[in-house]
Amino acid sequence: MAAKAPRAWILKSEPDTFGIDHLAALKDKTTLWDGVRNFTARNNLVAMEIGDRGFFYHSSCAVPAIVGEMKVVEKAIPDESAFDKKSPYFDAKSKREKPQWFSPRFKFVKKYPFELDRETLKAAGLGKSLLFTSFRLSVIPLTDAEVKIIEKLIAERLKN
Repeated sequence: MAAKAPRAWILKSEPDTFGIDHLAALKDKTTLWDGVRNFTARNNLVAMEIGDRGFFYHSSCAVPAIVGEMKVVEKAIPDESAFDKKSPYFDAKSKREKPQWFSPRFKFVKKYPFELDRETLKAAGLGKSLLFTSFRLSVIPLTDAEVKIIEKLIAERLKN
């Protein structure tokens, strides 16, 4: 039986809060993707497998765009920020014996020397993807066809 190919995801974060440069600057270049408080996004985080590809998307900024890549290096574990009363992500309903929120660990792969902005992504055929139909969803699965579109845009930008 052939090994299952890694899946790909878009993970949105505000660059002023935690951007691709923050991830790249960490000593081990890894982070838990914590603080997600949307059940659909949480389910997507739990579904991630080691080796899955993550496209880092800067959101809520002047130029929302895919800015780089990371990969899943650890499956989702309970999100500790949900238990920390001092955290903005504290959730009194989430209990250690029955956690509601989870965080996989990601490792920085690369930052692109360009941004794949929303308009470019839409014009390339991603206008009907979850990226644009679920603006508030911060963790979005990509289809193989969507990944091919993104890879084509990356290759075109790298040529120039």
